[in-house]
Amino acid sequence: MFYELQHLVGADYFLIIRDNGFSFQPHMHGCFECITPLSGTLNVTVDNCTEHIHVGEAVMVFPHQIHSFETAPGAKHLICIFSPQLVSTYAKSVADKHPISNRFSLPQSCKDQIYALSEDDNVSLIKGALYTLCGTFDRQADYTDTPEADNYHLLFTIFSFIRDHYQEDCSLEALSRTLNYSYTYLSKYFRQKVGTSFTAYVNDYRVSEVCCRLDDTDDSILKISADCGFASLRTMNRNFLRQTGMTPAEYRKRKTTGEGKG
Repeated sequence: MFYELQHLVGADYFLIIRDNGFSFQPHMHGCFECITPLSGTLNVTVDNCTEHIHVGEAVMVFPHQIHSFETAPGAKHLICIFSPQLVSTYAKSVADKHPISNRFSLPQSCKDQIYALSEDDNVSLIKGALYTLCGTFDRQADYTDTPEADNYHLLFTIFSFIRDHYQEDCSLEALSRTLNYSYTYLSKYFRQKVGTSFTAYVNDYRVSEVCCRLDDTDDSILKISADCGFASLRTMNRNFLRQTGMTPAEYRKRKTTGEGKG
């Protein structure tokens, strides 16, 4: 469920996700990302600013902005993620800028155009729809200068460490040794940038990986827990319940029986 490091920005990178009513922890990547509800509401946080988004509204996340979202129960959403190269003229015009507000009004005609896209569509068709989307946002947006890039580099390095080490020793002490940074500095820096502690974030990342394996494999819950870096099944169960509101067994049964898919 954590996809920020998969988006390493190929020239024609494009991904669309429809209808999946899941929530997402803080993350960042090098793409633009548009998030809009298809039904219900979303709470979307970008760079520590939270917006309550209704149908007819959307959020446009710029490359390297930290963002997360929470879907209301029963709600569904549409996510469109695309490389700056696909909208190169627009991307160049805002290369040193970030929007003051990421929220904007999204006409139904523009949403329908994005919703109908497929990753297999002709690149010109995709670019046309994305330029319409960016133009819609640009007409409503005010911009400010982008913060220093060095901040992004360290945070991206930390996210990379978590991705590569969540199955083993993924402690703040190990991160401090690897990066040769002060433990105290990294702890304060991560909480300031992401809004949660390093340990809590790692546990949430591991729970997300557990969810994927519960969906995609028939492995035992004990094996999945160990493979995802939890020291004990009890620790995994506690974190899983906190994040999802159910036990791993309930989650697997719910997915198997199709509950909650409407």
